[in-house]
Amino acid sequence: MELKKILHGIEGIKAKGNIDLDILNITNNSKDVVKDSMFIAIKGFEVDGHKFASDAIKNGASVVMLEEGADLSAIKDNDNVTILVVPNTRKALSIASQNFYGNPASQFKLIGVTGTKGKTTTTFMLKDMLEKQGKKVRINWNNCSIYKWKET
Repeated sequence: MELKKILHGIEGIKAKGNIDLDILNITNNSKDVVKDSMFIAIKGFEVDGHKFASDAIKNGASVVMLEEGADLSAIKDNDNVTILVVPNTRKALSIASQNFYGNPASQFKLIGVTGTKGKTTTTFMLKDMLEKQGKKVRINWNNCSIYKWKET
């Protein structure tokens, strides 16, 4: 997918390098980078992903996205790599992924049921009502009581 399309909706981008590129993969894990990947460095609570930007480049990243304030001098071998700097890489990763994967969340409706008591009962009541309206319903039991359905 074209990098320009992936970046659509991300505000405050500063770019160094070519933005007329095709990207085959987006990741925030330098170990998952392959040729023509976009690596997005996330500053974690324990580990700063910016430390792995050079590894991502060695693994074939053609685009590296960093958060404002990151030390650009730590990135080596970046002559043929497009460097993007954004105010918030977590938010940028979310928007870029949504663009790259075709906004899959728009394909279904989602209901979350939370609380201390009655989640299972409420979930089954919702399921029954939706199915009686002809909706295809799927329960995600990993999150206990979340429904996903597609319009029919």
